[in-house]
Amino acid sequence: MRSFVATSMGVAPTIVCLALLLGCSNSNPKLPPTVPVSAKVTLDGKPVPKALIAFSPTTPGPSSNGRIENGEVVDLWTNGQKQGVIVGDHKVTIYDDDNETGSIDLVPDRYGQIARGFDVTVSEEGPNEFDFQLKRK
Repeated sequence: MRSFVATSMGVAPTIVCLALLLGCSNSNPKLPPTVPVSAKVTLDGKPVPKALIAFSPTTPGPSSNGRIENGEVVDLWTNGQKQGVIVGDHKVTIYDDDNETGSIDLVPDRYGQIARGFDVTVSEEGPNEFDFQLKRK
């Protein structure tokens, strides 16, 4: 009986450590490569002070989301894990950040609808510089 307890005490920590290692493995799928993207966003010719932007691929793949500050796209991330945007064709939507703007609608709602989004192609070679000119009417 004593040898069973001693053997169990030696195996138990090993099993616990193995379970912890397997449980802590990265279960997120491997993301495709991303490339840097820059963009200017204006509304009636003036820089959009604050808004959000999304690059949604037209074929299955992870989207990229970022913020717009003073007419410039900043903090553009794919799946919240990698900076930049995956290569390919995208629909770009731009919409108000309700946490920042409160009840003020700066960006017309149509720019936030994917069916009416801007069509862009992000290339591996670049430069991936875009100019989104929004209009109130």
